[in-house]
Parts: sequence; structure tokens; C-alpha cells
Amino acid sequence: MTNEGKLLKVQAATTISEVERRTRNLVSELQKRHIHQDVIKCCKEEYLQENYFHAVFEAAKSLSEKVREKTGMQEDGSNLFNNAFAVNNPRLAINSLQTPSEKNAQNGLKEMLNGVTHMVRNVTAHELKIKWIVNEQDAIDILTTISFLHKQLDESFVVPQHIA
Repeated sequence: MTNEGKLLKVQAATTISEVERRTRNLVSELQKRHIHQDVIKCCKEEYLQENYFHAVFEAAKSLSEKVREKTGMQEDGSNLFNNAFAVNNPRLAINSLQTPSEKNAQNGLKEMLNGVTHMVRNVTAHELKIKWIVNEQDAIDILTTISFLHKQLDESFVVPQHIA
């Protein structure tokens, strides 16, 4: 994620009014997009510092954490999401899994979680920050996607045979 392959240098805020302006802009953008509170909680500091690389990294990790909290599972990444949201014998479900559309929605959530893990979490974990540039617009888009996934996870429920 680059600006035509160029590194983008961000000017540090030098006055309190500049910090306040940036913070108001950030808060406004997050409110406008209804970003999930769990996303804001886990990466607010990085975002305010304009450290978008680490902001999206922290937000992406929060998805696995929420699934582990809801299920008690210990797996990570694809293993976690594939097992938690399997269409046959899932630990978590977002619907009754009775119709083809309901099964598609369940599978789609699983694939979106896997996609964010592969494209965001794994890349930020294994690439140097200087090689995978995340600008503010990319960060907003990624955080919006992660926010959507958090909202879906909030609506998911533990399948009865897996309730402890």
C-alpha cells in the first residue's frame, strides 16, 4: 500500500491546535463511519500518532482475540476461523445455517476473517513497516472492514452443543 511506491512523510504536529485539529478530524471520520468501539480501543493511540501500519495490525489481531474470548478456543489465524465458523459443526454461528444463503453468509464471514488475517495481520507481522506503507485512507478502509467484522462477531452466538 503505497502512494505510487513512494514513502510518505507525515509532518509532526508542532502546536496543540494542530494536534486538536487532527484529533477532531480523526474522531469525525471514525464517528461518520460508526467504527466499532473494539477497533478504536485497540488502536486509538497508534492512529492518533499517524502510525497506520501498527494501527491496522492491532485492529486485525483484535478479531482473533474476540473469537477466542467467545469460544475458549486457543487456535490462531485460519485454524481458528475455519474451526469456529465451519458450516458443519461450527463453534460460532451468525444464523441458523438452514438455507444455502445462511450457509453462504457463515462461510463468507469465515472467509472475510481469513482474508483480513492473511492480508493485514500476517503482512504487518512479517513485513518491515518501510516496505508495506499504509497511508491514512488505506487505514480508514481497513479499519472500516475490521469494524464490520467486529459487528458480525458481536451478533454471532455459541452453537448450543459447544456451550460449556
